[in-house]
Amino acid sequence: MRSRNVIDMHLVNRMQAFGWPLFAVTLAFLIILAVGLIVRSQGLEAQLGMYEGMEWNGAIFALLGPMIGYGFTSMGQYFPLALGLGLTRREFATGLSTVFLGNAVVYAVLITIGKTVEKATDGFGLHVRFFDVFYTSTGAWWQTLVQTFLLILTVLFLGAAITTAFQRFGQVFLWLGGTVLALLALGILSGVAFLDGFGRALLDLLTMGWGPWMGVIALLGVLSAGLWLVLVRRTQVA
Repeated sequence: MRSRNVIDMHLVNRMQAFGWPLFAVTLAFLIILAVGLIVRSQGLEAQLGMYEGMEWNGAIFALLGPMIGYGFTSMGQYFPLALGLGLTRREFATGLSTVFLGNAVVYAVLITIGKTVEKATDGFGLHVRFFDVFYTSTGAWWQTLVQTFLLILTVLFLGAAITTAFQRFGQVFLWLGGTVLALLALGILSGVAFLDGFGRALLDLLTMGWGPWMGVIALLGVLSAGLWLVLVRRTQVA
């Protein structure tokens, strides 16, 4: 099928396909190692305290920026090009889904390997955490594999869905989406400030078990992918 052309299209720009995500992750990793070297001079007690606190280290999110950007680019640049070359929307959707699945598998495997090495070496000998964090699961290796796969796949489809919605509805979508997010943030802040027990309930929600969180991430991924598939069939490009 000509969906293979969509895959090839996404691999032409090697820097965009592989370079920027790996660069972002490597830079964040080097910063964490530098922090570990600095704290090591303060003694073992400081290192152990750092190791405990770094369970919530979000440096691994450096990967998600290029990933959501990849979703933006897929619909903002490659979608119009694919239609201009005569590919059908179905062929483009099939090819892009394959690209997203491949990215999610590759980076999930790399992060799982990184976590395994990190745990085996006590944080690369520096008691730091980069891969073994809450956002990629501090449980068994297979949990990290599943969680990272779902998270990256969700971010990719979310980026594609946002761009497709913008192409379909224009700036109205941006204003409406921004307003909804602002109202949601205001509601949460107001609840924490003025409602007794709201903050505790929110904390309990954020620290719920691994299984429920996987359900939430999977649901967001399904909604993003579903919205994208619906809109990509109806979106016109200039």
